[in-house]
Amino acid sequence: MPVALEQMIEELRKAEQARDLLTELERRLSAGNTDLESLLRQLEQLAQSLPEADPIRLLIESAVGAARTRSSIKAGSDVSRSRSSIEGEISTLRGAIQGIQARADA
Repeated sequence: MPVALEQMIEELRKAEQARDLLTELERRLSAGNTDLESLLRQLEQLAQSLPEADPIRLLIESAVGAARTRSSIKAGSDVSRSRSSIEGEISTLRGAIQGIQARADA
């Protein structure tokens, strides 16, 4: 498997993990749950595993910052936007991976 494809698959895996964690964060915020620290630490660790300018890292950092500094309603909205943007990144990555795999199969 070419290195670029392996990197894209790894980025997809991390994006899906971020989406799942943000979905849980969004759920907890909407339920008024204030026990968020463990989840926020997981998100921070995931963000740190990505390059500094990576869009997924920036979206995670934005969501974590909002969850720590804003009211739960406003933070929930910010987290939802980040999750939605990450879902777009996931879709883009899946399309690119499928394109590479289709070319390799041809």
